[in-house]
Amino acid sequence: MVGILRSRAERAFAKQEFHKAIRLWMRGAAVGDAESAFRLGEANRHGRGVFQEPARAAPWYRMAAERGHVDAQLSLARIYLHGAVAKLPLRWERSTRDPQQAAAVSNSLLASTTSIQADTAEAIVWLEKAERQGSFEASALLGTIFLHGTGTEKDFAKARSFFERSAEHDQASSQFGLGEIYYQGLGVEPDLPLGAGWYQKAADNGHVRAQLAAATIYLTGKGREADPERAAHYMRLAAEGGDPYAAFVYGRMCLNGEGGPVNADRAETFLRRSAKTGYLPAIKALASFYSQGGPVLPDLREAANWYRAAAEQGDVQAQFTIGRFAAEGIGIATNLGEAARWFQQAAEQGHAIAAYNYGVFLSAGQGVAADHDEAVRWLEVAAEKGVPEAKVQLAGLHMRGASGSPDVGRAVDLLREASDAGDRAAKTQLALIFLSAHHGERDLGQAEKLLLDAAGAGFPEASLHLGHLYSGQFDKGLVRPEEALRYYVKAAETGNAVAQHIVGTMLSSGQTTDSQLVEAVQWFRRSAEGGFAPAQFQLGVLYCTAKGVEQNLEEAVRWYEAAAASQHKMAMYNLGVMLIKGMGIEADPVRGEELMRKSEITPSPTPAEAVPASKA
Repeated sequence: MVGILRSRAERAFAKQEFHKAIRLWMRGAAVGDAESAFRLGEANRHGRGVFQEPARAAPWYRMAAERGHVDAQLSLARIYLHGAVAKLPLRWERSTRDPQQAAAVSNSLLASTTSIQADTAEAIVWLEKAERQGSFEASALLGTIFLHGTGTEKDFAKARSFFERSAEHDQASSQFGLGEIYYQGLGVEPDLPLGAGWYQKAADNGHVRAQLAAATIYLTGKGREADPERAAHYMRLAAEGGDPYAAFVYGRMCLNGEGGPVNADRAETFLRRSAKTGYLPAIKALASFYSQGGPVLPDLREAANWYRAAAEQGDVQAQFTIGRFAAEGIGIATNLGEAARWFQQAAEQGHAIAAYNYGVFLSAGQGVAADHDEAVRWLEVAAEKGVPEAKVQLAGLHMRGASGSPDVGRAVDLLREASDAGDRAAKTQLALIFLSAHHGERDLGQAEKLLLDAAGAGFPEASLHLGHLYSGQFDKGLVRPEEALRYYVKAAETGNAVAQHIVGTMLSSGQTTDSQLVEAVQWFRRSAEGGFAPAQFQLGVLYCTAKGVEQNLEEAVRWYEAAAASQHKMAMYNLGVMLIKGMGIEADPVRGEELMRKSEITPSPTPAEAVPASKA
């Protein structure tokens, strides 16, 4: 009778007719059949035909376990190892439609079911029963309990004894346990080769942690001769087995060509697999993979996504990087508010440059409400951490009296400190203070020395100010035209639009050769294309007067328009004249007169006569 019930239940279960299978197992359990009780425990544990309810599985497992059912003993032991939370009670009799005897068994077993607290001692009782019946899995579990001291005292000798009973029968967990004991020297003298041998046996039997251990051994050469190819083999197995760390390491190995050729596609696959589990090193590696390129083209949008994921886990460098991405529009839309938020978080974790950036944002009111007191606080943090630019910013705030009255003395002290540390901007700012006599008497010699140092270190602004110095802007007695032009050219060559305009002006002023005039036009054009309105205006003049270029009134109008858009007064006036006269553009007297009125310049007969090239 019991055999028939089992067969019918198995056929129903195979067809996924779970309720029918449950009814048949209930009848078997009612007459004391251990297998039927075990199957009812499995149904509860895995949610087959009933809600998933591990706590309600325990009474059925116990019924089977007490009748010597090995798998039930193992399952019951696992429940006691980890505990189980009881959920809402189930009315078995409503779903079984079985005789009253089956319903009575259900009620007697389940009516008082409550949450089960972890109880290692009870688990050991049932594991030992299963182990005495030859369960290698029970041996492995007992060994693991005593190896790690799970709910009991550690006992390496007991652990080794249990592991040894099943390891030779290809029980991977026991083989791994012996690997741990001998490789790490747990209760025995360390024996790296023996431990490595057990790790490898477990690894070959599919044990993921053993595969990772074997891979590490072949990478380091401790316990086995180093073998990158075998290391890659086992690392891949562990990665494919779901270990996030192994997937991360294997991805890097593929990227670096360790244990095989470089394979960027495989590297990406495994790094992504690890990163999706939330493993932070893999997330950071994937962000770097997409941002730096190399074997693949950079994908800054993907990089931004992964930097943000790392930042959200609290990684300080990722917080700084995603802040920079948001500030500069790298891979994501520019968002100064988001940039400020990430810089603040990174700064609060001690990132010096983030503290500097956040201080600058607070000072300028970019992405966050302006708060000069907070700006000073964060800039001081950055300065204390060795960021010389922070001292330059602080000096500017003290000069402006951002937190009260101006404090030039403090500003000078800060600039001296940054200057002594080699900061080029600090040298330049300090030189300007000495040139303007904002701190005691002017000191042209010290200013010149500082500017020469900064310019020699490649700072364009210092070259620009040296040009000003040698052109007599600070002292009429210090005029060196050739030196002035040389430093202006030096600044201009770095793309400084102001210097480019000045060089063009110097070359086109006074007695000039045709070649000098052509060169002047080139400098004006570079400055104008950089958006500098005076150079845009000057190009308009040159195209009107045919100096250095062929006359082209349409081109003159284009450059006047560009300069006028920046409210350049003379450009507005000249454009107005050309609109009135229809020179290089369709006549529009109304707009022309409006522009001339806004320019506030006294009328003059023609654009060329109004603004000669020498009045740039």
